[in-house]
Amino acid sequence: ILLELPFPTISEMMASVAKTVQQMSIDGDEPALPYIIKENPFGAIDTFPPLAEIPVIDISLFSSSPSSSAHSPKEAADELEKLRSALTSWGCFQAIGQGMPIALLDKVRKVTKQFFALPLEEKQKSSRPAGSVEGFGGDSVVSVNQVLDWCDRLSLRVYPEDQRKLYLWPENPKDFREILNEYSINIKSVAIILFTAMAKALNLEENCFSKQFGERAIMQGRFILYPPCRRPDQVFGLKAHSDRSGVTILLQDKEVEGLQVLKDGKWLRVPVIPHALFVNLGDQMQIMTNGIFKSPMHRVVTNAEREKISVAMFNEPEPEKEIEPADGLVDETRPRLYRKVKNYAAFNYECFQKGIVALDSVKCFQDEERIRTFLGILSALLIDGIHFRNFFVSCHKQDTEKMAQSLFHSEMASLAKTAHELSIDGDEPPPRYIVKDSPFGSIDASLPSAPVPVIDISLLSSASLVSSNEELETLISALSSWGCFQAIGHGISDSHLDKVREVAKQFYERPVEEKKKYSRAATQAEGYGSDLEVSDKQILDWSDRLVLKVLPEDNRRLDLWPENPDNFREILTEYTMKVESIIDLLLKSIAKSLNLEENTFLSQFGDRKVLTARVNFYPCCPMPDQVLGLKPHSDKSGITVLLQDREVEGLHVLKDDQWFKVPIIPYALVVNVGDQMEIMSNGTIKSPMHRAVTNPNRLRISVAFYNEPEPEKEIGPADGLIDEQRPRLYRNVKDYAAINFECFQKGEIAIETVKIMSQ
Repeated sequence: ILLELPFPTISEMMASVAKTVQQMSIDGDEPALPYIIKENPFGAIDTFPPLAEIPVIDISLFSSSPSSSAHSPKEAADELEKLRSALTSWGCFQAIGQGMPIALLDKVRKVTKQFFALPLEEKQKSSRPAGSVEGFGGDSVVSVNQVLDWCDRLSLRVYPEDQRKLYLWPENPKDFREILNEYSINIKSVAIILFTAMAKALNLEENCFSKQFGERAIMQGRFILYPPCRRPDQVFGLKAHSDRSGVTILLQDKEVEGLQVLKDGKWLRVPVIPHALFVNLGDQMQIMTNGIFKSPMHRVVTNAEREKISVAMFNEPEPEKEIEPADGLVDETRPRLYRKVKNYAAFNYECFQKGIVALDSVKCFQDEERIRTFLGILSALLIDGIHFRNFFVSCHKQDTEKMAQSLFHSEMASLAKTAHELSIDGDEPPPRYIVKDSPFGSIDASLPSAPVPVIDISLLSSASLVSSNEELETLISALSSWGCFQAIGHGISDSHLDKVREVAKQFYERPVEEKKKYSRAATQAEGYGSDLEVSDKQILDWSDRLVLKVLPEDNRRLDLWPENPDNFREILTEYTMKVESIIDLLLKSIAKSLNLEENTFLSQFGDRKVLTARVNFYPCCPMPDQVLGLKPHSDKSGITVLLQDREVEGLHVLKDDQWFKVPIIPYALVVNVGDQMEIMSNGTIKSPMHRAVTNPNRLRISVAFYNEPEPEKEIGPADGLIDEQRPRLYRNVKDYAAINFECFQKGEIAIETVKIMSQ
């Protein structure tokens, strides 16, 4: 009976899976309810089905290396035919002759096991940051209906090299990075050989597929641990799925089986060949081959007694490369089966959230069966899908097909549109943008102006003790009552602030296709785009944004920094240096205003504090009374420094349960503290609730800089602010950004969850 009870909320579900899978296994815990398979469209869990006769292919026959010259042309041609047959019928094969030393494969397995054997605290140094897929962790919970996988994993991007987040690459084991780097180089060579061989097998130009992957193709490494599970008959290590990649290259555990592949409706065990690599195609290669090669469904079962590891390397086209069926595979006898698609990874994630099969949603409609597939997709996408379904069935087949294709592309285009595009096209805001019930009151643009304090921060470091002390008093008063103030005397010239606004506006005015060169990847916060959707009940903000991490410098994703306007990078870099100095001054001043040692707060932020820039674009909106540019929220940061639009108001702040407009002072900076500063000050200063409203006639821009402690620094209330009269209000926390993101998914207020409840 218990297994049939759903979780009422994500928070209850999250609470039940607070441990890592490995820790649950070590503690001998029964798998929590979210791991239990209830209804499975792909059949029951069979941990020991028949062994699959998966083709074994010697890929040395495809290489142009001197060692391959020992083979005859006929042997190479026969192996190419064998490859074609394997990928047409199975979509996978076991690769031998890949040229990697057996010792290297064993080292990869060894460092994987050594990493997962480390204490949890050590592994958590590589924890996945909020909103990211990279790093150490388990499944991200996005739905109460989600069934979780019984595995822990470490995901790391290895190519392009300038996108490696080395701070997530483990330093322990000591040779982990060196071995991963060597292994990645070898896997990249294998992938190139396979792209060429697959093209030859289909009588295409050798570089047909490698061109679609692009020069900056992505390779993502995933190190996976499947701990022993007490209920292998009810729990999957990895649910049934096809890969979103182009080509996946997997190094299996040397001894323990677990991988299964679906063929002709039956699950089959994939045998372990100790020094072979298991290669399977993903959805994007099925698209490029126009459905000739298959992206196979596969899964991983658990083992009651033994742990299992594997290392998967996922090869994907660069996100901005548009992929499509190769021209040589489309003709009258085999029409085009798939439409063009860009950034399939992001598309796949959106479909996952909506319960849609991504590959089905990019099919071209050729017959009634595909129309029915479309109708199923449309029903999931539209609030009132049943009316469309009844309408389509009553139409003539040919008309239905045309209308289905038209509506499908229209709906997918509307999902892909940014707020800017919706505004340009004169579209009414879709239902997902409409604010219905808000606990923070209705949207009212005609509010009183807030008497937000104005502080000359140059006086905070003044040689005059009297002036400095007076301004410190004003500072602590402002932050205790408002949580924000307008900063003047900050030392940044008016002309430079105008340049920051100008390059922001110039970027926004670029063609949509150019801006999308800097699009954020699926589940990533950095880059150009709009809200990251995590729930179908989520109300979206009427804004587009460009998010860039600016500090630490070695974490900058320069591939996402616009090259047009041509002075964008230079101006942002200079502005970053000035804002960093302002924040350091403010942190010292806040400490002094609270009679603390001036480095009290600075030391909690750490030597590698995080500074993120966010350029906000609020387009004209025809329904300003029902749509918000930015929903009410408090910032997760320590300190936020905001450069407002020079002319158009829109920022509101909540004080004493009343909303106020924040007036524009053209060359002032709006400074507000975030949740983490409220924690460090033990609640003495406030993290204010604020929002942005829309304007029916004018575009508004703003540039915000969010300052946060380095993720691995534990923060907590300063000792000097805790005594008998004012007890500790907050517990110590680490990586508050991750806590904030999890709470956002659960509909909880993050700062409330770290409060200490008094008796």
